[in-house]
Amino acid sequence: MTTRERPQQREVETPEQVLALAKAWHARQVEILRASLGPSWPTHREWVLDYLRQEIRQRLIARGWRPRDER
Repeated sequence: MTTRERPQQREVETPEQVLALAKAWHARQVEILRASLGPSWPTHREWVLDYLRQEIRQRLIARGWRPRDER
């Protein structure tokens, strides 16, 4: 891969922008999964929300964020 073929770096995002993007992603995923699970949503809601929270946490850590604690 040459320098010209590399994707351009995104602008540096502020923590507030990153958190807003994470919240928007979470809301979209919840709506998609709620629709997909239909009447089974209440049964699966708790573990699905836990999974999405963990996914966001891992993505933020991959971006260099440090977790507040080891929850």
